[in-house]
Amino acid sequence: MVPTARLVLVFLLTALPTLRSQKVDNRDFAIDTCYPTPNEIQLAEARARRFWAKDVLRYGPEPRYLAVETSKIFPGEVQDLWPKLINSETTASFFSHGKRTYSNLELLGIMIYDTKTGRFVSNQGYISVDTPPRGRVARFGPYLARYIGSGR
Repeated sequence: MVPTARLVLVFLLTALPTLRSQKVDNRDFAIDTCYPTPNEIQLAEARARRFWAKDVLRYGPEPRYLAVETSKIFPGEVQDLWPKLINSETTASFFSHGKRTYSNLELLGIMIYDTKTGRFVSNQGYISVDTPPRGRVARFGPYLARYIGSGR
């Protein structure tokens, strides 16, 4: 009985860090870049600050970046949209609907908020079709960021 208990204890001690580790979705959720308006940036930045002030202890300091929804984007605003959709790693929801029309396509502008500086990394955002689950760490362009949606 004692050897079994030791074996279980050793297993738990070695498996615990793995169980608590953060899963990262390394697919790039960005299909293009965008430039939200100053007003959209200001509102999204305020939401990101509120979110981070409330949830910093829940998530901890890593990753350093938050992916924040800033705006809705119309398909007509994206040049060469079809090739970008086809070549994207994360447009499954669009292609799973069968009909390939832009009427059921929801494009989101996402900006990257730096939790250390308390500001967005730039005035450039990323266009995304699908998004990871809220709270999940994923790639947006060159950044690994925790997706917080609209931050509400």
